[in-house]
Amino acid sequence: MKCILRILLLTCTLCFIEAVSFNHDFSLFTDKCILDGSKESKNEVSVTVSGRICLPWNSFQNRNHSFSNCYHNYCRNPDKRIQPWCIVRRRNRYVREYCDITDREIKPSNPPKSDPSKQDRESSCGERHLNRITKIIGGSRSMVESQPWIAAIFKGDGLICGGTLIAPCWVLTAAHCFPGGKKTQIKRYSVFLGKNAINETDSIKEQQFNVSKLVVHEGFDYTTENFNNDIALLKIVDSNGKCAVKTNSVRTACIPPFQQMLPTGFYCEIAGYGRHQKGGFEYSRYLKQAQVRLVSQNDCQNKYYSKDEVNKNVLCAAGRDWEEDACQGDSGGPLVCEVNNTMFLFGIISWGKECSKKFNPGVYTKVTNYNNWISMHTGLPKYTVGSRYPQKD
Repeated sequence: MKCILRILLLTCTLCFIEAVSFNHDFSLFTDKCILDGSKESKNEVSVTVSGRICLPWNSFQNRNHSFSNCYHNYCRNPDKRIQPWCIVRRRNRYVREYCDITDREIKPSNPPKSDPSKQDRESSCGERHLNRITKIIGGSRSMVESQPWIAAIFKGDGLICGGTLIAPCWVLTAAHCFPGGKKTQIKRYSVFLGKNAINETDSIKEQQFNVSKLVVHEGFDYTTENFNNDIALLKIVDSNGKCAVKTNSVRTACIPPFQQMLPTGFYCEIAGYGRHQKGGFEYSRYLKQAQVRLVSQNDCQNKYYSKDEVNKNVLCAAGRDWEEDACQGDSGGPLVCEVNNTMFLFGIISWGKECSKKFNPGVYTKVTNYNNWISMHTGLPKYTVGSRYPQKD
């Protein structure tokens, strides 16, 4: 019995030492137990996206802040991160991890109300409020109102890809963002719309969603480096089962008519949160956008790449003087082109050789080859017919 007691005391001592050495800044925590003003719920979550169990908040106290009265281990969001989190033990140290909130109703403060009349319909797609301020490579920092259809796709707490909102419940992205294919565990994924920066939260502008369905093009082959049919759909719903609400920072992009193309040299825009310099390891903190010019299919196939690399299902584009381009982390994001003051989604950022490398234009999935595929899987033919595209007399 004495031996058991000694072991328990030693264990407690070690736990205390580790808790004291934990040096995260808890200066934003004001309430001892609730922490972020959340009300208690029957569906409290205390499991992270990695499956770890949260530790009680009162395990961590220092000279300035005490959580001695906070015995629960429920997920909270005291510092307004992208979603609630908690502290877990990983490899003998304490770290933050985002929580698995797939089935929990966690709402940002003052979220936009999901009124069906305020959803972005096919008749109002492609509209935006331009608000560009000051680098996607060689580009400029952009406020999300300039690219209100941009989606940030996260796996756990890590950004993996971009996407484009094409209907209130549907985001179009790249198939290669989901290497697990049909085996992808969609509950680990979340989608944010209206996001200016990937590590900041603006509860007024942003809308957060779970992924309720993933559709990867059946012709995409994960076993090769061929990016043919690099297209996927995400069906998104919030914690109340609702879809995106139309605001200045969240809008849909229009889909052009089937097989519609623009002339070589036409300028379009790309946007994303990916790496902002060649060989860089860090993603851009802020949303960025850049202008790129469409490259002829003939030049792309014969001058810059080969016919094995570039087929009829892709298009190519490059920045002026090869200085603007998409990069890692931008995959799945939009290439949108303005026609009659309306933004149409012509391409999905797919691949390229390095980033902004001379004579290596970016390669984009040609959206107008997939109107029927999109319509079949979304059940929204009105969104894929291209009704807002100007018709020839």
